[in-house]
Amino acid sequence: MPLSWSRQHMIRDLIESTPAPGDRADVCIVGAGAAGILLAVELARHGRRVVMLEGGGEDIEQASQDTYRSEIAGLRHHGIHDGRFRAIGGSTTRWGGQILEFDAIDFEQRPWVEGSGWPISKRELAPYYQRAIELEGLASASLEDATVWRELGLAQPVFSNLDTFLTRWCPETNFSNLHASTLRNHPLVTVWLHANAVSPIVEGTHVRSVRCRTLEGKETTFRADRFVWCMGGIESSRFFLQPELAQMPWQRNALLGRHFQDHVVWHTWLDVTNRRKFLDVFGNVFSRGYKYQPKIRLSRSLQQRYRTLNVAAQISFESESGEIQTQIKTTAKKLLRGRVGDVTGGEIGRLVRHAPLLARQSWSYAVARRAYVPPDARIGLQIQCEQSPRADSAIRLSDSRDCLGLCRTRLDWRISDHEVDTIRAFAKVAQDSLAGIARVSDPSLSEAPDDSIRATCDDMNHHMGGMRMSASASDGIVDLDLKLHGMDNGYVCSGAVFPTSSFSNPTHTVLALAVRLAEHIGRR
Repeated sequence: MPLSWSRQHMIRDLIESTPAPGDRADVCIVGAGAAGILLAVELARHGRRVVMLEGGGEDIEQASQDTYRSEIAGLRHHGIHDGRFRAIGGSTTRWGGQILEFDAIDFEQRPWVEGSGWPISKRELAPYYQRAIELEGLASASLEDATVWRELGLAQPVFSNLDTFLTRWCPETNFSNLHASTLRNHPLVTVWLHANAVSPIVEGTHVRSVRCRTLEGKETTFRADRFVWCMGGIESSRFFLQPELAQMPWQRNALLGRHFQDHVVWHTWLDVTNRRKFLDVFGNVFSRGYKYQPKIRLSRSLQQRYRTLNVAAQISFESESGEIQTQIKTTAKKLLRGRVGDVTGGEIGRLVRHAPLLARQSWSYAVARRAYVPPDARIGLQIQCEQSPRADSAIRLSDSRDCLGLCRTRLDWRISDHEVDTIRAFAKVAQDSLAGIARVSDPSLSEAPDDSIRATCDDMNHHMGGMRMSASASDGIVDLDLKLHGMDNGYVCSGAVFPTSSFSNPTHTVLALAVRLAEHIGRR
C-alpha cells in the first residue's frame, strides 16, 4: 500500500514543521531520488545520522514540477520536461527499472573518442555494482546471461560482429517503496518533504548549511558535517550555476554545465523473415520472478576498427493491443504483489473484457517464460548511441526565474557527426548480422544526409555530464571521491559527474557510485 509519508515519524514536511534549532546531521542529502535513497540506506548502515531533503511531496505535484520548466536552445529534447520528477522516489516513481553496468571500454581512454576516459576503472567500481544489485532488489536474480538462457533451455544467441546481452529489471521500481522501512522507521534517517534547496551557505571552503524554501516561501536551514547533492543530471548543474554562487570555487571552472550528454535514439522497422527464431532470441524473458530483456551491441573490436562510440539496440514491438496489454500487466502486478486495495473497479472490468488476451499473456509468462507478442505486432530496431562529450552541448541558465527565485535551465543539446556515423555503422552491421531472421526495412541510412538523421533522432531521458569527475581541478568539477574541487565537505552524486555516457541506462552506475561514496564517507 502507498505510504502516508506525512504521518510517519521519520518523514516530515517543511510546510507543516521545521527542524529543531540544534539539529545537526552527520550527512545532509539533497534529493530523495534513487541515488539519495540508496546513499541514505548505506550511510545509516555505517552508523551515520542522515537528513534527506526532497523538494516535492509524496506524489508528483504540478506546482513542484513547474520548477523544472526549461528553455530549449539546441535540438529538441523531450526528457528535460518528461524525464524529471520532483517527489520522494524521484524518477523511480515513473521509470521501467532497467539495470545494466557500463562496459569496461566506457571507462577507458579511447584515442578515437575525444574527452573519453574516467579517472576510475570498471574494476574499481565492480564491488559497488554488486552491492547496488542487492539494494535494487535483484539479489536473487541470475547475474550471468548464460545462466538465464540455460533456465530457458536455449543456447545463448551468437551473431557475427554483434554481442548479445541481457538487461535486468527491478521487480519494485519505486525506491521509496522498496526502502520504505528505512525511510519510515530507521532512527538515523529523517526525510523532509517540500524542502527545496535554494543555496548552500559556505564559509571559505566549508559548507556550513543549506538554505531550503517551500513553494509558499517558508524558509529554513539544515546543518550537517557533510553535504551530498543527489539532484539529478540536469538539476545538479543548474543549482551550482546560479549567479548568486559566482564566487564559489566550482564556478571558476568554465567546464561547469558543459559536456551534457543523453543517449541518441534512432528507430527503424524490421522485416522479420523467421518469426519463431527471432522471438526466441529477442522476446523478453521471465525467469524465477525476474524480467530480462535481450539486446545487441557493437563488439569492442568493431568499435576500434570503425572508430565508433559505444552503441547497442533493443527490439520494439508495437500493436493495436499494446496499450491494453500494458494496462493488464499493471493490474496483474498489483494483484500478484498483494496490493488488492489499489485495484479499481475499472481495472477489474478491463481484465474481464479482455480475458482471452489475459489468458494468452498468462500462458506466455508462466509456461513459455517469454513476453507475449501479438501476431499483428510491428517489430522495430531501436538504436541507442553513446554521445561524444562536447563542450558546446551544455546546460546553461535562462534569464527567467522560478517561484523559488532560481534561474531556470536553458539546455543546448547537440548531436555530433560522431553519433550519426556510429548509428550508420551499427545499422549496416545489424543488417548483415541479422540476415536469415530479419532485415532492415529502410536500408538507405548510409545515403541520408546527416541533418536528416539528426532530425529523426530522439533523447532517452538519460541526463549525464555537466559536472565531470576528474583527478585535477582544471579538468572537472568533482574529484575521484565525488567531492567538489576546492571544497572540504560538499559532494555531488548523479549522472552529472559522468565523463562519458556509454549506451547503457545510467541509473545502475549512479547507484554504484552512491554505494562507493557511502563507504568513503562512512570510513571518515
